[in-house]
Amino acid sequence: MQDFDNEQARIAIVGGGASGVTTFIAAVRRRAAGVIFIIEPGPVGRATGFCSSDDDLICNTSVDVMSVIPEIHHDFLDYLTSRNYPATHTSYVPRSLFNAYLVERYQQHREMARQIGIEVIHLPWRFHSLRIEGPRRYRLRFAGLAAEPLVVSDVIFCTGYGAPRIPDVMVPHQNHPTFIGSPYPEAQMLAKVPEKSRVLVVGSKLSGIDAAILLCREGHRVTMLSPSGKLPAVRACCVRNDDASWDLDQVASFMRQIVSQDPASLNYTLFRRAVRALSRHSTLPWRQQFSYAASPEERLREEIAIAERGECQWQGLIVTFMDALNTVYAQNREELMGRLPPNFIEALYPYFAAIALPNAQKLMRYIDNGVLEIKKGTVTSVTAPHSKKGHWFVDWRDGPQPFNAIVASVGFLNRNYVLNQAGELTSDVDRYEPDEIVDVAPDMSADHPRFGKKESIWFVGIPAHLRLIVPNAFFIIAPRADQVVANMINLSRRSESLQRQAETKMRRPGTYNTA
Repeated sequence: MQDFDNEQARIAIVGGGASGVTTFIAAVRRRAAGVIFIIEPGPVGRATGFCSSDDDLICNTSVDVMSVIPEIHHDFLDYLTSRNYPATHTSYVPRSLFNAYLVERYQQHREMARQIGIEVIHLPWRFHSLRIEGPRRYRLRFAGLAAEPLVVSDVIFCTGYGAPRIPDVMVPHQNHPTFIGSPYPEAQMLAKVPEKSRVLVVGSKLSGIDAAILLCREGHRVTMLSPSGKLPAVRACCVRNDDASWDLDQVASFMRQIVSQDPASLNYTLFRRAVRALSRHSTLPWRQQFSYAASPEERLREEIAIAERGECQWQGLIVTFMDALNTVYAQNREELMGRLPPNFIEALYPYFAAIALPNAQKLMRYIDNGVLEIKKGTVTSVTAPHSKKGHWFVDWRDGPQPFNAIVASVGFLNRNYVLNQAGELTSDVDRYEPDEIVDVAPDMSADHPRFGKKESIWFVGIPAHLRLIVPNAFFIIAPRADQVVANMINLSRRSESLQRQAETKMRRPGTYNTA
């Protein structure tokens, strides 16, 4: 913990979910301000991605990489142990446990803040806009007439995703009672599906898998549909293996190679690089670590067996590789942006966001029981029922298929921050010009040509998506939140040093202040 204690600093953390709480903890531990405001309409710590009470929704990364305090990797495990929950560093645990941990650590650091003289104020308001009024002076406005503006010296945006993505062909029907635009909150999704339904889940990535597991458990028959018709890979755990280090120069060289080659050969290049990495860090031949089955069902079955035998050693490379990839892209984005093939992330996604083994086993059981099927296709037409009890008819070039409900599980929109013509920074806009978008600098600060100088406005988590390839994994968020707070403190010190130099210069004999 640093000795820095700036009683004049007033920080606003916009967002009180997982990113916001982690940033708050870093700010307290570094004594970054005299006052910390947390702007969050709901209770602090009720992270959207983790506030489920359903134990069938588990974290997709292991306990080992879920600490809110980066320098204490075992902090989440310590919390579970103190609660007599049977877990090891490789365990996947219910999201509700992580949410409870998040809330408890927030309360502990709020008390720590009180003891060291930091005032913490939770404002249950919704952020509307920010206006720059001078050096490290920002006026925040909020939605609603009762909310007074707030003036602070530093702002850190830790907001989450925007609205759920809805396939264009389904937008006209998004208000139908048996169309569910997102699997979350899961209780709302389950309540809208009639009993013993045939349900179409659009999407086969992690949110679609969550939806399928819960719907099958409740006695529904589920069809998962996606353009690829594929599921992510399966991993037995997701932990940090610091022995599997990556040379950043080599990663940068690899990414430059990707942008200069034919996109059609991308998969081969990635495959060759993966084999080379596995040969350095794995004790097993790479052929034993993957399935080559053509159907998603058989591939899932084979990958479960590989994970159960402990042979998917590629999983030990993922955390450090994602760190390296983000670091290289953050520093070289201007060279790489717009040049990476569109299928670059798609090729890596099955391994970055692999299925936790317990979830894969559930999917396999439902497939074997005949209540879950996986289809390849893109919806071309939709006919909605006239009532809640009627049938949807959905065609993906297989002919119209009847369903009782549809769940869209195709992700969420990224929220961009913009600097509008009135000089206000905001995110609550549907339309804006490209030159209004506020960029993210390599140090995660806000950047825009109209700023004129470096501002103490920062981004953590999803808001940093313009600068990071993978901004939302928690093991990415926690260390970057701590680094952002450190960067903010350093900027404050530099600003104060420059101000003192200017004042000293003005006091020298023969120097006149003509202001």
